[in-house]
Amino acid sequence: MEVLCRIIEGILTNKVTDMKGRNGAQSIPMRKKKDKVDKNGSNNQDGDDCSIFSSEALATEKENEELISLRKQVEDLQKKLLEKDELLKSAELSKNQINDVRAELGKLKRDAAEKDSLIKSIQLQLSDAKIKLADKQAGLEKTQWEAMTSKQKVEELQNNIDSMQGEFSSFMLLLNGLTKNNPTTHADDYDLEPYPLDPLPCMDDVNDEELQKMEEARQAYVAAVAAR
Repeated sequence: MEVLCRIIEGILTNKVTDMKGRNGAQSIPMRKKKDKVDKNGSNNQDGDDCSIFSSEALATEKENEELISLRKQVEDLQKKLLEKDELLKSAELSKNQINDVRAELGKLKRDAAEKDSLIKSIQLQLSDAKIKLADKQAGLEKTQWEAMTSKQKVEELQNNIDSMQGEFSSFMLLLNGLTKNNPTTHADDYDLEPYPLDPLPCMDDVNDEELQKMEEARQAYVAAVAAR
């Protein structure tokens, strides 16, 4: 912009110089004409002076008008240059702001990608934890079911043993009653041999096979007593 202003000032300077040159060139023939008139006499001197002054006045007025027009053009050009300069500054500022916004947007995208990756990793870990928890829950339910089943079996075996012990006590009472009702009959006449009974197993070790053996022993004892 400064360079353009200097160029315009140079043009104006040249224009003024040209105008001054023209004025000087015009004044020389006028002076020569005036000198010639002085030599020939003073005829029509007043008319010539008026003509010279009017010509100079017209030339000066015309030059002033041209100068005023040029100054207006220069002012208009300066205004336009200022406006363009402001537009360039605004465009540069907007460009910098756009670059800043793009940089911030890129940073936000990177942060979002990192957070998305972290969320996916957490979701994967959570899924694995749910699977492990489901496996442990299934194992716990299986253990509880086995414990409940074992408890039921133990209670059932205990009831069977209690029933067998009750029957055995009833048979012993019956045998004692028969002996008391026949006092002359000695126990040797019955020739009863005690049936060997195995000791009762521990409840935790009792199984179906042992229960079957106990049931067979009971039935054999009952059959022996009935046969006597």
